[in-house]
Amino acid sequence: MPTVPPKAGPRRRAASFDDAKLVEACLGGDSEAWDEVVGRFGRLVYSIPRRYGLSDADADDVFQTAFAILYERLGQLRDRSRLSAWLIRTTHRECYRVGKRSGRYVDLDRVIENVSEPSDDLLETWETRHLVRQALRQLGGRCEGLLTALFLAPGQPRYDTIAEQLGMKVGSIGPTRARCFEKLEKILLELGLSADPDEESSAREYHDPS
Repeated sequence: MPTVPPKAGPRRRAASFDDAKLVEACLGGDSEAWDEVVGRFGRLVYSIPRRYGLSDADADDVFQTAFAILYERLGQLRDRSRLSAWLIRTTHRECYRVGKRSGRYVDLDRVIENVSEPSDDLLETWETRHLVRQALRQLGGRCEGLLTALFLAPGQPRYDTIAEQLGMKVGSIGPTRARCFEKLEKILLELGLSADPDEESSAREYHDPS
């Protein structure tokens, strides 16, 4: 398994599977399905130790162990449709274990008050960010690049810079953004998350700095 979240590559057959079907395929020995699991949830898992202030090396350790535990327990999952929630809780607990073992994080007990569960707010935030990232990944192409640059990239977006990066005209960014948001909203609704395509501030709530 990789030590850092893999970058998105060409869309594969398993990319169209929902979580439950992914688990079923993994249990059947489908290596492509397991690659999709890591690709789909890798960023989410890696963002949690970084959010808690763990070093790159410790975050890699958490990442590896969380997916190793998932692989071992795939057949025991009670709700295969919510892999993100299971991974968030498992990664949360693993962050505490790794952090305590290292002895370097003096504020760990303050940062992670409940070892067993992250707060409901954090769980909801991480699940929402994951769904938005998943929707963007399904969207793909120029729309994925444009919406990521506008709402998920660090710093204040500049239309001239984005236009140069994506090979677009500055005047076409606004209309393209609106069309892309319409497509994104449909995907989010299919994933069970509503979004208002007219509210840029709502999109920025999903920003994940990791």
